[in-house]
Amino acid sequence: MKLLNTIADKNTSAGQIDTQRFLPNRFLLSITTVFGICLCSFPNNSFAQSMQERIDRQVQPYIESQIVDGLCIGVLHKDETIVQGYGKVGASEKPNGDTVYEIGSVSKVFTSLLLADAVTQNKLRLDQPIVELFPKDQPQPNASLAKIQLAHLSTHTSGLPRLPNNIDLASLDDPYSKYSPNLLFEFLSQHKLARPPGKKHEYSNLGAGLLGWLIAHNDKTDYATLVNQRILSPLSMEDTSVTLSDSQKQRFAPGHDIDGELRSAWGFDALVAAGGLRSTVNDMLKFAAANLKPPANPTGKALELAWEVQQPPLAKSDFAMGLGWLIAHDGSTRFHNGQTGGYHSVIYVNRESNLSVVVLCSTASGEIDHLAEEIIKILLVKKVEPRKFLPIVKVTEDVMQRYVGVYQLVPNVDFTVSLQDGKLMVGLTGQPTLRVHAKSETEWAYRAVEATLTFRQDKNGDWNELVLFQNGIRQKAVRK
Repeated sequence: MKLLNTIADKNTSAGQIDTQRFLPNRFLLSITTVFGICLCSFPNNSFAQSMQERIDRQVQPYIESQIVDGLCIGVLHKDETIVQGYGKVGASEKPNGDTVYEIGSVSKVFTSLLLADAVTQNKLRLDQPIVELFPKDQPQPNASLAKIQLAHLSTHTSGLPRLPNNIDLASLDDPYSKYSPNLLFEFLSQHKLARPPGKKHEYSNLGAGLLGWLIAHNDKTDYATLVNQRILSPLSMEDTSVTLSDSQKQRFAPGHDIDGELRSAWGFDALVAAGGLRSTVNDMLKFAAANLKPPANPTGKALELAWEVQQPPLAKSDFAMGLGWLIAHDGSTRFHNGQTGGYHSVIYVNRESNLSVVVLCSTASGEIDHLAEEIIKILLVKKVEPRKFLPIVKVTEDVMQRYVGVYQLVPNVDFTVSLQDGKLMVGLTGQPTLRVHAKSETEWAYRAVEATLTFRQDKNGDWNELVLFQNGIRQKAVRK
């Protein structure tokens, strides 16, 4: 296996601080001092023990630096299975292979597998125009959508935007739950494509959500029912679902944003197929195993079709795609990640090396993708140094209090600094208030974006200046 050059998330786009927009990436569907292993299941041999110890060392900085609250890692490597939990779930419980997480955009792999399943049953075609499946009781699509095929939705080449412009994103806590089929088809009736389908890779939650809705509608059922009947039940994935059972609710890890703040679970309506599934590491390993060696049944046929290259890269920076799967630059590894308001997930599968890695995390941090790549390298017996994160710096509330106030960056654009529950929070005019973390008493860093704030004294010795540093540029704001 040629090690992939990069498996960075092609599904995401980090927010940027500027005077126009300062929004972290919290609409993704593409992340304590406790350090503990909860569950390990593998043959008792020196190789597995060595791998376990190396993975432990790799994960430890993420937990000790409070980059994540808790996570669980699953590994399939030849005849070995390793499942390890780190950190905590809730107040103190440690995660394990049965802990339930939102898997966000990893749901898209299952959605595209439904497409593959329908194609192998001769119910649908990959080149079938999506307009043929539109419900008659909804507004009909804009004429520019006529050439979009089902495969375009699966490979993100439809030309549809990432999100529809009639979705209410006012609430970062639960942005998809009120987006109904009526709103979806209203948007599609009015939206005109900027370019023909198949010309550019443009990641689209809208497209994936529409794909799942159309497939289920064509089968005269709903997405949750269909994915369970055709994919989850045949693979014995009993802990993967849209709606949680009472038992799953008890094992559902509370989610956290990148700053460690609790976030509510996300609900879905029309776009559920884009990111509405919840799962466990144990279930995701069943899915990985089925992809490594597809069973000789209808589900296996669908897995094989989804695995095949369906879309070569359209630009140098693109990944090739199967149905739902992104294909790494090594040509062998299939992968996908996902993020919701409080969770991050990632799965990698490589048949050539008979290897799969799954990481489910109860913190919405893209750092989990880096961790998964590190684990892959370890399993390929490559030397990987543990990550080094900034040490945790404790600053007293008295020191933080001196920074509280409003600082003008440019006319009509202010930074508002506040102290909430012992945490320094900063908001920019028209944009969310986010936590900043101390690098020292005077320098503070965001986790949601790559930017720092430095508080400075003016010529009179008063703390009246704030300096934003981002993208190599410094901008001073002065207290009002």
